[in-house]
Amino acid sequence: MLKHINFNRKVGKKPMSDETLVAFIQHFDEIPLANGDFEFPDLLGSAYEYLIKYFADSAGKKGGEFYTPSEVVRLLVEIIEPAEGMEVYDPTCGSGGMLIQSQQYIEETGGSSRDLHLRGQEDNGGTWSICKMNMILHGISGADIRNEDTIKAPQHLTDEGELRTFDRVIANPPFSQNYSKVGMALPDRFHTFMPESGKKADLMFVQHMVASLKANGRMAVVMPHGWRVIPQR
Repeated sequence: MLKHINFNRKVGKKPMSDETLVAFIQHFDEIPLANGDFEFPDLLGSAYEYLIKYFADSAGKKGGEFYTPSEVVRLLVEIIEPAEGMEVYDPTCGSGGMLIQSQQYIEETGGSSRDLHLRGQEDNGGTWSICKMNMILHGISGADIRNEDTIKAPQHLTDEGELRTFDRVIANPPFSQNYSKVGMALPDRFHTFMPESGKKADLMFVQHMVASLKANGRMAVVMPHGWRVIPQR
């Protein structure tokens, strides 16, 4: 039975043995976990986001690398006002909260998220995995989340290999980070190259986001100096 499993016991360098992990998964496989089985919809997604927030809080400053407070995310989402049929892009998506709240905003305002296209990119492989799981637990199966350095190698491109543009761009990029021109793809998206040392990549992220925005698009981004909004042109 599950209640007899000691999850704190270490076997070698693993927190639990493979047999214990299999028993844990099989136990939950017997429990109905569809939205209709819970007190309210999206309970699993909400629980997962709670755990992400708890982990981010315990990680201190490093928590900001993969989690943005939901209140901040909500503010940015309300500013860009995503709507049904749009493509929403987060080039530094972390655990995916901004994309998820963009879909929720559309549904809350009476729109349909059926034709919404969510696209994101995340450099850290572990955080990318968290984001993918977050999407699954929120019932979002069509999100296109890529794992790569956005400044060095943007992954959302057209069939011609050019930078794809989106109706809405929303992000909280990593602050005060270095970057390198070596091996950089699509350098034409940047009109100004900041020094590669001295942690000057903030403007590089903003330039990438502007280059990824449609002519009539809208963008909101959190920066170390505050948040900025680029309204419809």
